[in-house]
Amino acid sequence: MIISTAWLADYVQLPATAAELAERLALSGLNHESTTAVGDDTAIEIEVTSNRPDCLGHVGVAREAAVLYDRPLAVPDPRPLEGAEPAADRVAVAIESPEICPFYSARVIRGVRVGPSPSWLVDRLRTVGVASVNNVVDVTNYVMLECGQPLHAFDLAKLRGGRIVVRRATADEPFTAINHKTYSLDERMCVIADAERPVALAGVMGGADSEISAATNDVVIESAQFAALPVRAAARSLALASGSSYRFERGPDPAMVDWASRRAAALILELAGGMLDRDAVTAGRLASSPAEIGLAAERVAEVLGIDIPPERQRKILVALGFQPLDDRGRRWRSPTWRRDCTRDIDLVEEIARIEGYEQVPEDVAIAARPAALSDREQAVRRAGEVLVGRGLCEAMTRSVVDESLAGLASPWGDATPLVIAPPLVRGADRLRRSLLPSLLEARGGNVAVGNEDAELFEIARGYLARPAGADTAAGPVDEPLLVAFVTGGDFFRAKGLCAALLAKLGVPNGESSIDYQPASLDPFARGRTAEIVLESPGLPARRVGVVGEIARAARERFSLPAPVAAAELRLDLLAAGLGGARRLVRPPEFPAVARDLNLVVAESVSWGELERAIHAAAGDLLEACHVGQVWRDPERLGAGKKSFLVAVTLRSRSGTLTGEAAAEAVDRIVAECAARAGAALRG
Repeated sequence: MIISTAWLADYVQLPATAAELAERLALSGLNHESTTAVGDDTAIEIEVTSNRPDCLGHVGVAREAAVLYDRPLAVPDPRPLEGAEPAADRVAVAIESPEICPFYSARVIRGVRVGPSPSWLVDRLRTVGVASVNNVVDVTNYVMLECGQPLHAFDLAKLRGGRIVVRRATADEPFTAINHKTYSLDERMCVIADAERPVALAGVMGGADSEISAATNDVVIESAQFAALPVRAAARSLALASGSSYRFERGPDPAMVDWASRRAAALILELAGGMLDRDAVTAGRLASSPAEIGLAAERVAEVLGIDIPPERQRKILVALGFQPLDDRGRRWRSPTWRRDCTRDIDLVEEIARIEGYEQVPEDVAIAARPAALSDREQAVRRAGEVLVGRGLCEAMTRSVVDESLAGLASPWGDATPLVIAPPLVRGADRLRRSLLPSLLEARGGNVAVGNEDAELFEIARGYLARPAGADTAAGPVDEPLLVAFVTGGDFFRAKGLCAALLAKLGVPNGESSIDYQPASLDPFARGRTAEIVLESPGLPARRVGVVGEIARAARERFSLPAPVAAAELRLDLLAAGLGGARRLVRPPEFPAVARDLNLVVAESVSWGELERAIHAAAGDLLEACHVGQVWRDPERLGAGKKSFLVAVTLRSRSGTLTGEAAAEAVDRIVAECAARAGAALRG
């Protein structure tokens, strides 16, 4: 961002030299790039980080200088004189894509005289590197550089049907920009159209068909709010970046939408004459939700190691535009231009940079305060520890995938993949529903370069469209937190990893249990797949994961010649309750009793059925049980039979478990397995 010191002086009294101003701004977070003399003016180029779009205009920088030097800020309040005729009689506005354009306003000025701009305006634009075009276009550029809100001016006579429609482009719709190049649009881009064709690419650039010329008499001033991501994607897709798209990508101040419109109208009336029609024609509602933040005065000293009186803290925050919500200064509302401030530490940083980082001592010990991890943070940490500890490497893959990956079956429903419009990444325009396709692709890439045993996992979000009729209070998109892994080996290797992961997350426990139920799901091999079902008291059983061997067709799709097993679990559903108090458990005082059981069952009986029967029969005496071997021998066991060799560990916490008590527990186990699963002890 290049600022003019002469322009800046319109709003705040500046220090004696530009060098002093540049240094003070740099120390407060606006890094100094260069200082250049331009005629009688001075241009200071500063680096504006992406979280500070408020400083992409002279008013925002002036606000910073006013606080830093404790001087008043004077921002004009434009109130242009309006005529009697309403603007709505000449132009109508409609928004068909509110997800991209929440709010749009148009003002009409009739009878303007388009011509050269006065020297003061030409000079100011030249100082910041902008060439003069004509008085109307120069005003829109001037106001954008003044407050950070992009504007556009249309020739009203060239708007067919007297209509402005904010809509998505149609497939291959042509658009000729003001650079007189024609672009082919797609349905994921947003345009400003009249009754027949696009006249601007929303948030990016105006069109040649409606631009201001020497013959223009009536002008429409556009001031709108556009979503950041679609503007950024459209500008990148077409290689059509502009000062407007640069600002919309970062999110201008919503409060400046109307101010900029009024300011531009007032300057055009002053420089080009004409009559402003009454009222702006608007559609939609401004999207603005300033955060409310709690801040204890002692928190500042705790973090910075210096004592800044509460009165001084309050003065800084009020000067920066934060609104106190109580008399003690413990609750604050962020200004509309500071959407990056959402936590108490953000307010501490604001106080620190205005007070001066040089005030923070280097030799004062700062007490560390333990941070309480949320259930989600604990779940992510525990899942990562388990998988890394078992030799897997964490992968990071894109949330957007191409059509071929997005089209693969998802364990979490058959909803159509959500499409990003326009795409953020060339060739990848769909949000993934599952992490597994990306991990399989990553493993295939490793195989292609000679690494045939890449054991990979990822923890990230999936994106699912909520079904029709579902409660959309939390938004139209469900974003489950998933953990997925791919590993060489068979079903039991993957199931063992799932069991270790679930145990680290605290399930099964005394209340909830896990069941593995056979399933037939793509892209897993049929017959070697299981749904992981969580059963909790008072709640319906929920599928929280899937595990299995990847089918041959899917392996061939990703060039994986060797067998691969995989799993994916809903970490968000498994994280509930992890934030509770953890209890210390006294080590066992009494010895354990181990018994091996050889249980013969029908081929259709799963280990899960036997495991539940064993737990039900042994109760509190059961410390552990696991399968040592599964044996099949039609001659000895009979056709359609198999044998589970089960290791059972029993222990009493109230005394030494006698042989008789252990035998009774084993008898109960055998009886329960027989009743539930038709099991019999092998002689």
